[in-house]
Amino acid sequence: MTAWDRDPAARGDVVVDEVRMTYVSEGRTTVAIENASGTVRKGRFVSIIGPSGCGKSTLLDIVAGLTRPTSGQVRIGGESVTSPRRDFPMVFQDDSTLHWRTVLDNVALGLEIAGVPKAERRARARDILGVVGLRGFEHHRPRQLSGGMRQRVAIARALVMEPAMLLMDEPFGALDQQTRTLVGIELLRIWEETRTSVLFVTHDIREAVTLSDEVWVMSRRPSTILDVVHVDLPRPRDTDVLRSAQFEGYVGVLWDLIQAEVASAMREQERAAS
Repeated sequence: MTAWDRDPAARGDVVVDEVRMTYVSEGRTTVAIENASGTVRKGRFVSIIGPSGCGKSTLLDIVAGLTRPTSGQVRIGGESVTSPRRDFPMVFQDDSTLHWRTVLDNVALGLEIAGVPKAERRARARDILGVVGLRGFEHHRPRQLSGGMRQRVAIARALVMEPAMLLMDEPFGALDQQTRTLVGIELLRIWEETRTSVLFVTHDIREAVTLSDEVWVMSRRPSTILDVVHVDLPRPRDTDVLRSAQFEGYVGVLWDLIQAEVASAMREQERAAS
């Protein structure tokens, strides 16, 4: 039985509980995140949107265990996340493939670091390349792939670790709009097959609605989770769904929530720069 055949209930909810993050510089304390709370239910796809600089990526780093919060905690299955976890892999915006390794060896990298025997890690890497639609490209080098395909390699490298949660920080930000849309649709197909919990940071409201079960809206700094919007659209989200009045309604709700926060954040940045 593979990880993808298991009941998603075995993976546990991820709880962000009253997380606060402050920084001290030259005797001055800056509050970046103030008492942010939310729960990513097992097997759910959750996006985070908010003004630039509000702390979306910082919150993601805290969930990943890469950054310790000043107070509050992140828990999975009741266990506090206090350090980086192998089962919380991160996919970033920048191309993270290693150009000197084949696609297969790129995907198997985490398993290699974990000490998984070569035959097993290659077999698992081949299986997951099939899931992300890259079967037949095992022996290609990253330079032989498109940008969208390289991002699918990065997603495969994360999924092969059989994660409890997949963390994604603007993973399609470097792609052109057409490729971004197509890779987003591909991500949905992969997610529907694996049902791995996902926490996804994006600036794109339409992308958030397209992908998500729910969207966390963060306020300007000091930021918190201002609201949670549950996206009750049918899956799979085909072209008809993405052109529907219901889809546009969710986009409108999110824009109404965020526009005042974005405007206030921009004014504060202008004052700080003057």
